[in-house]
Amino acid sequence: MATPMLNRHIYDKDPDENKLLNQGVAKVTSGLSDSELQTLRFELTNFVCDGQYQEGLNRILTTYLTNVNQTEQPGVWVSGFYGSGKSHLVKMLQYLWMDFEFPDGAKARGLAKLPQAVKDDLKALSTQARRLGGIHAIAGELKYRAEKSVRLELLGLVFKSAGLPEDYARTSFILWLRHEGIEQAVRAHVASAGRDFDLELNNLYVSETMAKAILAAKPGFANNAAEIMSRLESQFPDKSDVTDTDMIDKIKTVLAKDGKMPCTLIVLDEVQQYIGDNVDRSKDVQDLQEQCCARLGANLLFVATGQNALAGTPLLQRLQGRFPVAIELQDTDVGQVTREVVLKKKASTKDMLANLLEMHSGEIERHLAATKIAFTLRDRSLLLQDYPLLPARRRFWERVLRAVDKAGTGAQLRTQLWIVYDAVQQTADLPLGNVVSGAFV
Repeated sequence: MATPMLNRHIYDKDPDENKLLNQGVAKVTSGLSDSELQTLRFELTNFVCDGQYQEGLNRILTTYLTNVNQTEQPGVWVSGFYGSGKSHLVKMLQYLWMDFEFPDGAKARGLAKLPQAVKDDLKALSTQARRLGGIHAIAGELKYRAEKSVRLELLGLVFKSAGLPEDYARTSFILWLRHEGIEQAVRAHVASAGRDFDLELNNLYVSETMAKAILAAKPGFANNAAEIMSRLESQFPDKSDVTDTDMIDKIKTVLAKDGKMPCTLIVLDEVQQYIGDNVDRSKDVQDLQEQCCARLGANLLFVATGQNALAGTPLLQRLQGRFPVAIELQDTDVGQVTREVVLKKKASTKDMLANLLEMHSGEIERHLAATKIAFTLRDRSLLLQDYPLLPARRRFWERVLRAVDKAGTGAQLRTQLWIVYDAVQQTADLPLGNVVSGAFV
């Protein structure tokens, strides 16, 4: 007796090997640990760059290229319900922007399957970068902390993107070491004492090892180690805020080369969460973007994200003048992403599966008949792509998720991805023809 074909045999990627490394949640960051690199590679390889994602990338890149020879860039606001994929979109933009290179030599633009129009824009961006002094990307979330201003929050992201400490005082100290030409000598002296430089840096004001290293590298700076520690605390104090001029000067010091700012992308994710219901924070974001764009020029592009369009709330409306380029993500691409990342079928099995679905079409089309989520003519074109999910059951899931999740996150892309992923895993070893039950949700 022939062994029956199992559901797992029809997928382009075996369910046991198709790991959803990010659990459907994209985190916008400049972190590059081994696990973060593995997740980033997964996200780039599985990036579904069509529909609104393609349109969004095209519009952001075209906006930059169109205005790069003007006085400044218009800001971009990416909106969409929680989990609509806005963080994923801007994270992909971040690494495609600078064509990030992995330790094995693979590059972001080579890993991602990109439409020709996006490839052309990225190529044009690289051309501009060669002319303007390089390329750089900064990304992360602004976090509200009473002891830290929005300017310091942004500087922390800038510093981290350049491999420096996020703390203003510690980075100012390192920049001073570089200006004096003694950074390597100080690092070597700390290492020769059997100490970790980063740990001593964290204890900057009380580190005798660091003080002795500075004294050895720059003998005339002070009379002894105790005097150096006192001078470090006064010269590089912890701060809760800096002026706009201090912020701009630090950004230039960290990023500019030979007086030129590189083609620079700044992505601020979940800005609406940062603002909350606070009028002052809304104005802070407005002023931050205005100062950076006006004083750093058209080489710098700001992209921010939030759940609502800028016209959606009074506090966001004040940002419309600074972020006139609006990209709004809907839920129309959620299904397409799950089809490409989790449900994609082998070409060799499609005819057989199509015949099986046709044999049972009558039963499938009677599911939840006479309801608002009943089978429609459009569903016929999606049956093969969505198997083992049936259209009416998928819509039933969406209604259930929205009903139990009053915060409005029920239809989010991350939720759909991991539910569909789990459903595929649990039905993989069932004979072909076994579909996911409505109760699975």
